[in-house]
Formats: sequence, C-alpha cells, structure tokens
Amino acid sequence: MSPSSILSRIGRGIALVSFLVLLFPTVTSAQDEGLDTQRIIDNLKMEIPQLRQTGQVSLSSFSDSEIDGFKRATLTVNGRQIPMLVTPDGSQALLLAGPPINVSRSVEEVQDALAAESSERGAALARAAKGMPVRGPADAPVTLVEFSDFQCPYCARASSLVNELMSRYPETLNVVYIHYPLPMHEWARPAAVASQCAARQSDDAFWTLHDAYFDNQNDLTEANVVEKSESYLADASIDMDEWRTCAQDSDSAAHQEVQETIEANMQAGRSVNVTGTPSFYINGQKVQGARSVEAFARLIDQAAANAQ
Repeated sequence: MSPSSILSRIGRGIALVSFLVLLFPTVTSAQDEGLDTQRIIDNLKMEIPQLRQTGQVSLSSFSDSEIDGFKRATLTVNGRQIPMLVTPDGSQALLLAGPPINVSRSVEEVQDALAAESSERGAALARAAKGMPVRGPADAPVTLVEFSDFQCPYCARASSLVNELMSRYPETLNVVYIHYPLPMHEWARPAAVASQCAARQSDDAFWTLHDAYFDNQNDLTEANVVEKSESYLADASIDMDEWRTCAQDSDSAAHQEVQETIEANMQAGRSVNVTGTPSFYINGQKVQGARSVEAFARLIDQAAANAQ
C-alpha cells in the first residue's frame, strides 16, 4: 500500500487493522540545535501528495522513545493523530498505523494488564466527567463520553450521530462532553472556554453553544468566536455579565478555573489514549471503528445488558 493511500484512509477515519510501518527518508540532516520539524513536514509533503492538499498539518515536539535509536512524536493531519518515529539525526522518519505494542507477555499477564487498564481508564473517565455538561438522564445505565473539539469537522459530523442516539435511547443513554481542543484549531480553545463558562451556570446554555458552534463552523474565527458566542446565548437564562467576565477576563478567577478544567480534560484524554477527535467511550470502553448509528446502537445495547 502506498504512503498516499494510507494517509488517505487515515484521513477518512478508516481504521487500519495491521500496524504497518512506513519508511520515509528525509533529505538533509537535522539542525544542530535539534530536530527540524518544519523540514520534516516539508519532506513528508513531498512524499505524500495528500499532505500538500491540506493546510492542517502539524508535528508535535519530540521525546524519548521506547524504541532504541528513535525519537517519537505525533503527526496531526486534519485532526487525526499519527504516531511517528524519527532517528536522532533527523535523517529518517517512520509513520506508524499505531503505537508499538509489547508482544512479550504471557496470556495471564495480558489478562491482568487488560483488567488493570480497564479499571484505570474507567477511573480516569469518571474523574474527567465529574461536573462536565451532560445530556440525558443522570441515572441512565449507559454513559457515552465524548472527547471533542468545536472546530473539528469530524466532530461536527458526529454531533448529528450523537443526537440520533439520544433520540433512540432517551432513558438508556446520557452523553458527557469533554473538551479536547486541538492545537492547530485557532478558535477551538476560546470556544471551549466560552462554552465551559456557560456550563458553570447552566448545562442548557452549554449545549446551546455546543450546537451553535457545530452548526456555524465556517462562520467562526479566533477573532469573533466570543462575540458570536454572546449572540448565541441571547435567549439563555444565565447571568451574561458573569459569563463575559469568565469568557473574556483572563485575570478573573472564573476564567482561570475554566482553563484548569480544560487542561484537566485534555490530560484525562491523554491518559486514556485519545489520539484524535472525536473519541468516544461507552461505559468506559473505547469505541473502535464504529461510525454509523447502527454500530453505536449495538455497543449501547450490549453495555445496557451488561449493566443490568
């Protein structure tokens, strides 16, 4: 499979079954002061035509890797995160369809690790969900936790799917929204702040902004998102002066608390291996591969049966 076809498939959100490793030689050595991320991106764009057709390509900072002889980083393409390894001299890069996997454990060790991982993930999601906006009955047997970004086009598409699930399971399902604004989306973070400031007073006000952001993505910018948010809240039953202070005054205690909440959300996402937005968890289990209402419905039915 060519590099172009793999990036195309990842960009469309189609899961790759095998953990295929692709080698891309870069052209020059790394800069003396460290790995030159922009040069690496330029080389990848040369090798992969799809990367030249989008402006939303970024590369995270590098850190030590568990694989000898490599540094690791994350390449983000239109909100989709792709694990990446680079030699310390910056001469070669490996794009991975998934992170390296330890395959040396016994069956018993695997089972113990899975149980511990499930417990830790459930605890992390419960901490992240506490106090966050919820749709649906509080005592619903199934909880769908969504890590999302208001500027992410995939998240906008997924919002209609979530709405349909809420209509189908009015008594069985509730949905918790967790902020995960991606760094390349310039207005996602201020939108997260504005919406969370609304949530401090009313979940309904939060969901008003949630729906408005996804309905009007093309009209929003970093410069106008707070002003537009105020107009979207025109009919909300909240104290608008309090909301403005929280959303606009970076020195206010409310604003700083909201920023801390968003940071905690993102840390929770990293701890449960969120690799892109939207990411969904049903009763603590990550949703893998499901993209249709029917696929989600099967998982919800199973979770509801297990909860009895």
